[in-house]
Amino acid sequence: MSSIGIASFSRSIRRMVPTVAATLLSGAVLVGCVSAASQDPRNTNWEALGNSPEMQHHADLSTINRDNVGQLDLAWWVPMPNLDGLVGNPLIADGVIYQGGPSAAIFANDIKTGKLLWSYEDTADFSKSSLSGYWGRRMNRGLALSDGKAIITTGDCRLVAVDQKTGEKVWEAQSCDSTQMYGISAAPRVGAGLVFIGNACMDSGTTRGFVDALDVKTGKRRWRFYTVPGDPAEKQDSPLYDMAAKTWGTGWYEKSHGCGSAWDAMTYDPKLNLLYIGVGGPSPFDPSKRAADAGDELFTNSIVAVDATTGEYKWHFKETPHDGWNYDATVGIMIADLPVGGEMRRTVISVPKNGFAYVLDAKTGKFISGSAYTDLNWAKGLDDNGRPILKPEGQYWLRPGEVNIALPALSGSHGWEALAYDPESHLVYIPNMVMPTKVESDPKALVGGLLMDFYYGSSGDPKWKSYGEVVAWDPVANKVKWRAPSGLPINGGLLHTSGGLVFQGMADGRLVAFDALTGKELWSRQTGGAIRGAPSTVMVDGVQYVIVPTGNGTAAATGSYFSKYSTTPQSRTPPRLLAFRIGGKAKYPSLATVEPINRPVAPRQDVAMAGKGKIIFESYGCVDCHGMNADASGGRIPSLIRMPPSDLAYLKSVVQGGALSTNGGGMPQFKDLTDAEAEALFAYLTNEAWDAHEKKGAFRP
Repeated sequence: MSSIGIASFSRSIRRMVPTVAATLLSGAVLVGCVSAASQDPRNTNWEALGNSPEMQHHADLSTINRDNVGQLDLAWWVPMPNLDGLVGNPLIADGVIYQGGPSAAIFANDIKTGKLLWSYEDTADFSKSSLSGYWGRRMNRGLALSDGKAIITTGDCRLVAVDQKTGEKVWEAQSCDSTQMYGISAAPRVGAGLVFIGNACMDSGTTRGFVDALDVKTGKRRWRFYTVPGDPAEKQDSPLYDMAAKTWGTGWYEKSHGCGSAWDAMTYDPKLNLLYIGVGGPSPFDPSKRAADAGDELFTNSIVAVDATTGEYKWHFKETPHDGWNYDATVGIMIADLPVGGEMRRTVISVPKNGFAYVLDAKTGKFISGSAYTDLNWAKGLDDNGRPILKPEGQYWLRPGEVNIALPALSGSHGWEALAYDPESHLVYIPNMVMPTKVESDPKALVGGLLMDFYYGSSGDPKWKSYGEVVAWDPVANKVKWRAPSGLPINGGLLHTSGGLVFQGMADGRLVAFDALTGKELWSRQTGGAIRGAPSTVMVDGVQYVIVPTGNGTAAATGSYFSKYSTTPQSRTPPRLLAFRIGGKAKYPSLATVEPINRPVAPRQDVAMAGKGKIIFESYGCVDCHGMNADASGGRIPSLIRMPPSDLAYLKSVVQGGALSTNGGGMPQFKDLTDAEAEALFAYLTNEAWDAHEKKGAFRP
């Protein structure tokens, strides 16, 4: 038996009751058994995203286990002083919970009581920010702890580090330029004495994506890695980008500048000193609007490995060539040591948006294995090199004017929500989103030439259904072991524990514990708020706590865009932090009250004009904050079916005139919006409010 196998076997033995241990020693093989009397340490921390640099979202704790999870209950809950929902993975050090939120808010709470110890919130003038900067301001996926500092992004391209003990600012650093189409919503990653951060361009194709590495002590930039080549009319930064530029085709720069946004997933490998970067897709979505002879359009839709100390390129693996579906690779990157060919190998496990899961050699990037873990209709499998084998019927751009169904959705089958991993069984747990999306290629449409209906799976077509599920995928056997379906498709990230449990928070407000080996639901409680972030768990003075943030979902990038899928009306509550323990006795918070939608002030508008307004609402990015059907899921951004503009003059003063552009980074000014467009937008919002008031349409509350 290898040293890794011996260590794993020893941990299992320590956790088993004597009768089970005796059975094991006599030769029987039992997997995942836990004892009622845990040998867990008295105190532990959760100081890194995912509880380790490898981003496995695993805790080697079993005080809470299959046998006693029925006794798990609420220890305490506290309201959090932030308007938008909290979705970052709670970080915990020395009995203090650190939680990040929008507007670069940081909260430090006592883990035993929930008492707020200190808070920090950045102030900034967003009147000159691009739409992406505004977007990043209200979307935050957490923070990092390193060198005694809590580090968070501000949304408008800055990073702020504060003292973990006092909340006092230590340094501030500028990464991107938010006056251009840049913004940041990701949690920073740390390693090798550096802070790593990418950015987002909102799929605009107007800017060039990159990753910065900053000194964790000072915030000074140490290196920058660009994810796509620069202007081909100018000298490229290095021969690497000369090579990359050749893969974009003839005249590509006239149609797109990238973006190749590294908007979320990056994972630091402390053993190999590599940083694995997930890169987003090219823009526009529709490949027919990019270069006709384009190749791999590097490094979009790829995992790229760079030297963590210098930023030097090491390797890349392309996941979705000729992307027409927004199937980013900048989500779901994990490191694991797996048995491959009779020996343990360091691997990168990647679960991007496209419905496939991949195992790559961490040192070389070589494809080891991969398979689909969900239904998809754009590819029929992977070839021997891990390249997708495309299905012509999935290429909607080849059939202009026809109605096509994209599966996975153009938002993906897996988003930024955390994966989890069991180092004993090697199972990877995936929060899967099944959202069949109707896609029509329409040259009149202003959004990339596409009309998209993300709610088609709930329209009543019996062939296409929307739902969510946890999928247990075996990377060694390269197949799915079990599925645990749920109602709403967009739910929270995952946590695995050695107690044989997988925890997930749901969009409907429930926190659920599944059996890690079978997927059977063992326990659930209603928290009173939508959950998108992954729970964390630690030991404190011999007691195991499970910590989960809740809210209305708005601090997640999909929280408003998919408001009907990412939260229920009853769970659209203010942000809260909750702690669970065996024998908890706290009273649960209440659900939100669903208020009736008032009669709009303005009368119904012309239907044809409102139809034009719907396209304008999407093309100007209004949907990104105010939600599908103008029904945002809560927080500082109003639902416009509940608060429609009273008249056209007021709408023009806000949207064209920027009347609310400086109220804490609120509503950006759209100077290019014409009077005719403003009139159409007013018609759309007014009619949507009327439909909601009269409860018309399939998705009205």
